[in-house]
Order: sequence, then structure tokens, then C-alpha cells
Amino acid sequence: MAARLDSAIWEEIRRHWEYDPDEPAYLVAAARAAEKFNFNPPGKSTIDDRAKREKWERRGTLVGVNSSAHRKADKLVNADGSRAETGKPDGNPDTSGAQKAQASRAESEDKRAEVLARHRVEWQQVAVLRQEALNRRSVDRTEAFNWSKLAKITAEMTMIQQIGERRAWGLDTTDATDVSKLTDAQLEALVKAKAV
Repeated sequence: MAARLDSAIWEEIRRHWEYDPDEPAYLVAAARAAEKFNFNPPGKSTIDDRAKREKWERRGTLVGVNSSAHRKADKLVNADGSRAETGKPDGNPDTSGAQKAQASRAESEDKRAEVLARHRVEWQQVAVLRQEALNRRSVDRTEAFNWSKLAKITAEMTMIQQIGERRAWGLDTTDATDVSKLTDAQLEALVKAKAV
């Protein structure tokens, strides 16, 4: 019977599987961790069971790297674009890696939700300007035209700003991998990871 692995060893196996950019199979990730910490790696089914139970997710892909970069940026910038306070404690230092990742994801989702909510409010402001222009057309067409120009310019500025913010916050990106843009080595690694 194999020796029972402690949580630090399992975290190392998980780290290799989730973060290594070549997306190793379970056994490859375990072998890398075993080489570093000098232990006998568990079998594929043991790792598979644990990965399912703990909901391991790949993070070594470019999408994963970008997601991590966004979470780090979230700690530096507030939803309104101001600099966030730095040096705040990361919460409970005794929490597991999975709990920290989950908390970090929730924080990222909250900040993006704030950006989206602000965007919606900004479009309501444009709608108010447009309605004001329509209301004034029966009183003074010149004034109504000027209000219409203000509404149009405000709408265009809002759109330009929000397109930039959506890109900066990664709101329009998807996790779908375009395999036509992968190198032969990346495709080969992808096939090997699925085959094992």
C-alpha cells in the first residue's frame, strides 16, 4: 500500500496540473511534484478522484494566465478606475488554496459587476438627455437640436469609454480556445493531455 500523501504534496500536484503551461496529464503533474519533493506519486485514478472532488481547473493556458492577471489587476484598481488600497491582508491565512482561489474569483466577479452596473447607469443618463431633446422640440427647435447634439456626443463618448473599459476588464472575452491559432507543440500537448 502506498504511503498517504499530506496536503502540501497534493497542493503541489494540483499546482503542476493546473498551472504548468504545457497542461500536463495527471501522471505527468504528479511525476513533476514527486521529483521535486521525493515521494512516490499516486495513480491516475487516485488523482482523478481528488481532482473531481476538489474541482481542479486548468490555469496554465493563456486564458488561465489572463484570468489570473485580471484577478491581480482587480486588487490594484477599483471598479471606478481609482487605485485600490494595497497591502491589505489576504483574509484568513489558514484558508486552503482552493478557498483563496474561490474568494479571488468572487472578488473579480464583484468588481466586474460594479463596472457593468455603472455602464448601465451611464446609458440611462444618455437616455435622459435624448428625452430632454425630444421634449424641447415643440418649444424651440434650435435648443432641441443642441440638446440632441449633446445627447449624441455623450452617447458616442460613453460608447468609446465603455468599449475601452470592457477590453481592459476582459468583459467580452470568452474561454473558447481557437485551435487554429495554436502551435503544433500546443496542439500536441493538448492531444496528449486528453489521451492519458
